[in-house]
Amino acid sequence: MGLGQTLLTIMALMLLGRLILTVNRTVLETGSTKDVAEYRITATSLGTSLMESAHDLAFDEATVDTFLTSSQTASLTAASSFGMDAGDTGFDDIDDVHNYIRIDTIPNSAIFFTTAKVQFISVTPPATFTITTTPTFNKLITVYVTSPYMMNYSLDVPTQDTLIFQSIFSYWYFR
Repeated sequence: MGLGQTLLTIMALMLLGRLILTVNRTVLETGSTKDVAEYRITATSLGTSLMESAHDLAFDEATVDTFLTSSQTASLTAASSFGMDAGDTGFDDIDDVHNYIRIDTIPNSAIFFTTAKVQFISVTPPATFTITTTPTFNKLITVYVTSPYMMNYSLDVPTQDTLIFQSIFSYWYFR
């Protein structure tokens, strides 16, 4: 075997090594992308589930059994009293979800942390929303879902990612 054949053999081995490394990196990135997508889909399901559960609740403790008129905003629960009512065994109105915390451990997946926040908002047409502590017939619910396994790799330094879901609830039944 001459020098030329030896050099060709070495070059072929180098190309083969480079090909193997490229294939391995691609396989690892594909697996990582699949895992991130799976975590985000699960987090989306958890956030959407809590949001849809809130849609089934009464607007306020004052509207669970009665109807209010458009001038009765003073009857609504004060923003400082949002959260689970004393004596409640479950959620009966939207503001019971305020400061709600749930930890879900999904088998063969990850641990997810779900939190919720409820606030009164003031609406100024056409599309301006302002958070307020004054009772109004509009409430904003914000649901946060995160996991130690959900990372935002689009930044220079990857950080833990949080999915945020928001919905506005309004009371429309006036007599």
